[in-house]
Amino acid sequence: MSSRAVTTANRLRPWQRRLLGGVVGVAVAAGAVWVVDSAIAMRVEAKLSGAVEESANLSVSPDTYVGGTPYLGAALFGEIPMMSVQSLDLSVEGLGIVNARTELSGIEVTPGQVLSGNFEGAPTELLKREISLDGVAFGQLLGITDLDIANPYDISPGGGVASEAQLTGTPPGFDDPVTVLVDLRLRGPMFVMTVKDILDAPEGRIDEVTETFTYTMDTRQLPLQRPASQVQMSGGSIIFESERQAFELELGLLAPLDTGAADDPETAAWKNADDIATDGGR
Repeated sequence: MSSRAVTTANRLRPWQRRLLGGVVGVAVAAGAVWVVDSAIAMRVEAKLSGAVEESANLSVSPDTYVGGTPYLGAALFGEIPMMSVQSLDLSVEGLGIVNARTELSGIEVTPGQVLSGNFEGAPTELLKREISLDGVAFGQLLGITDLDIANPYDISPGGGVASEAQLTGTPPGFDDPVTVLVDLRLRGPMFVMTVKDILDAPEGRIDEVTETFTYTMDTRQLPLQRPASQVQMSGGSIIFESERQAFELELGLLAPLDTGAADDPETAAWKNADDIATDGGR
């Protein structure tokens, strides 16, 4: 401590010294609590990540996040506000490489579950599962190997979120890329992509371009467990999302991709490209 600090401390009145000591003590205690809270949260996240990796037979541990600040506050309030599991670069037959994420919210927990990280049977308010198809994966469905997906109204790297997309790629039989604006829609369980405008294409081949970029897919066959409830373009990818409400949490539900039940059409998993497309995807 510097001589100036010592001199200042000596000038403090007794009650001021006690107050200062109390503030310092509270700060130290708060720091210790934060360290303990962070350590427990990290341990729970690591445990969940390992369990999901094993149960879902993943080659790499997924990124896992258990929300709530402080985490141990869930033991007091009885709820974890949010939990997520994310895996990048997953290989899916018929789709190629995709990114997948599962997010849960409103998980009711006991103090024992908060400390142990075992959330089996916890009543859960909402589950969202999404898969992201970049230009390579989505281009595989269209038969276009150089597909680029962009936001037509936001050219920034993030691209924002939109229900339309600007697609650029070279269709089979073409020498140069073409560019179209497409609508992304859900009609019941069906994903329907239609051409809204053709921005750049050779003269006399408009019908071919329109046919190439018109696509229909049954989202019940995607590894989402349920039909997609939302489709959007974001960050250069087409994202499909499904939801499930009011259920008891099971470890299998945290998997980033759902394998479904072969005999249950409501939870059928991705089969292959032939199963998922309607009339060849056109």
